[in-house]
Formats: sequence, structure tokens, C-alpha cells
Amino acid sequence: NNISRGDDMFSRRKKNYIIFVLLLLVCISVGYAVINTTLNINGKSSISKNTWDVYFDNVVVKDDSVEAVKIPTVTDKTTVDFEVALNLPGDYYEFTVDVVNDGTIDAMIESITKEPELTEAQQKYLNYTITYENDEAITTKQLVKKEEFVRLKVKVEYKSDITASDLPQSTETLNLG
Repeated sequence: NNISRGDDMFSRRKKNYIIFVLLLLVCISVGYAVINTTLNINGKSSISKNTWDVYFDNVVVKDDSVEAVKIPTVTDKTTVDFEVALNLPGDYYEFTVDVVNDGTIDAMIESITKEPELTEAQQKYLNYTITYENDEAITTKQLVKKEEFVRLKVKVEYKSDITASDLPQSTETLNLG
């Protein structure tokens, strides 16, 4: 009797040991699989080519303007130079020019620089303005969408509502831009 009981115990211990070893192997295999799992993230991105191409173009002189000494010309795509002779009060020279955006991204006009700035004495008998075509003042951060343009108007005018004391004492030549 004692011997069979010992064999049963031995047999039970052996089964428990085998089950324990099998469970241990399963746990080790699962743990190894978890540790060895490789995660892959695959993605693709494309970045389009962009171009920046903002420039002056399409200078059109108003018909009633006086004849220019030097017609408006665009230089380096970013400057418009011209020269006019205003002989009598009321004479003026006016033209429009487009700010063109042929780039692939929207742009903004940050500022317009008039050269030269008129002196206080010149301002008494001369107007020199750069506005939008509809005479509105140019605003900062004016949007110029891609493949569009904004039309500006440039006008130099010998004022007609001046007094004799406002008239210049000598001939002046202004190279404007």
C-alpha cells in the first residue's frame, strides 16, 4: 500500500512538474514573441516645388498725360523708373502698373517706396501719389494671390490750386521711381 501511494505521489509530482515546465515554456515563448515583435510604420510624403515670382509688369500711360522725358520702364522686375517735365500748373503724368504674382504661392505687398520723397517746398506745388487703380491708399499686407495681380496707379501732378509764392524759383528735375 505504501508503495503505490508513493508511486501515485511521484506520478502526480511528475505530472505537476511536466505541466509546470510546459507552462514555463509557453510563458517564455510568449514573452520572447512579445519582446521580438517588430513594428513597422510606413509612410510617404511628397513636397511640391514652389516658386516665388512677384514683379511689376504692364505699364499703361493715361492718354491725357504730358509727354514723358523718360517713359516708365521696369528694371530688375521690382522698380519702375520714369521722368516727366511738368511745365504749367494742372499738368500731370499718370500711369498704371501691375504687381503680378506668377509664383505658386500667395504673396503680400508689404510696402511701396516712392523715390524721391518730396521736400516741404515741393509738396506745395507738386503731388506725387501711388495708389490702387481706384485711388484708394495702399494698405500693408495687401494680398496678391498666386497667378493674379494688383493694379497700382502712379500720378505726378503740378498742382493748379497754388499761389504765386508756392511756385518753384528754378527749374527742377526729379527722377522718380
